[in-house]
Amino acid sequence: MSGLDVRLIVSFCLAIAFDVAMPFLLARWVRHRLGFARKTIEVGALAFALSQLLTRVPAVQVIQYQLREELKSSQTLLTLWIVALSLSAGLFEETARLIAFKYPLKDFRRWRDAVGFGIGHGGLESVVLVGGMAIIGLINVVALSRMDPSTLPLPAEQLEQVRAAKAQVAGLRWWEPLLGAYERVNAMAFHVAMSVLVLQRILRDQRRWYWLALGLHTLFNLSSVLVARAAGNVAAEGVVTGFGLLSLWIILRLREKGEGDGPGTEPVLP
Repeated sequence: MSGLDVRLIVSFCLAIAFDVAMPFLLARWVRHRLGFARKTIEVGALAFALSQLLTRVPAVQVIQYQLREELKSSQTLLTLWIVALSLSAGLFEETARLIAFKYPLKDFRRWRDAVGFGIGHGGLESVVLVGGMAIIGLINVVALSRMDPSTLPLPAEQLEQVRAAKAQVAGLRWWEPLLGAYERVNAMAFHVAMSVLVLQRILRDQRRWYWLALGLHTLFNLSSVLVARAAGNVAAEGVVTGFGLLSLWIILRLREKGEGDGPGTEPVLP
């Protein structure tokens, strides 16, 4: 692996390990303290699978492939596409939360249940989607670093794409994969906060809580992507940090009296 920074490989490996292990460790620790049912975590994970992995993500991939040439040639269309992606992510996920609390979790509508749901929802995203993409990224980094484009029997256009990808890998700083692990911490807080917000739609019988969650979700995705494109990943993490802090405020602000006061407040449910 000549020319490949070993620190970059280690960084990728640490990020992958964190993406996969963090949700399990967090779920175990928080569940011990709050005593929510395991079902809330399971339904949260199922909601993410149904609203993203099995529906929205495949549909987005198909549409994006069909529009690939137009997206390359039109900056306006690309911006509109990013807006559509951000809005659809919020629409699919927040609607899935609402359906979950209306039906499978109709007997689990406490603040702590929303926390468990959010951990399951964000946890599956971290393990499967983010962790999986990080693994693919690591494979690509290693493969591209070992590849000599001049030996590849490819058309000129494809060779140029390979060279561009190699240049991108060469420009990676060794610590950049760790930004993804840091983002997961804030994203997990955000998923919990949105679960708590959507639950208010049912508890208070006010639609505005659902729309607030949808708006915040869209704004989170849109602002982080646009800032990353304009100013880089480090600047985007500043946006992510801001939403993470806002999420913590929402979680604590909407905590029901007596919930989360410490270990032993209620027994852990099956």
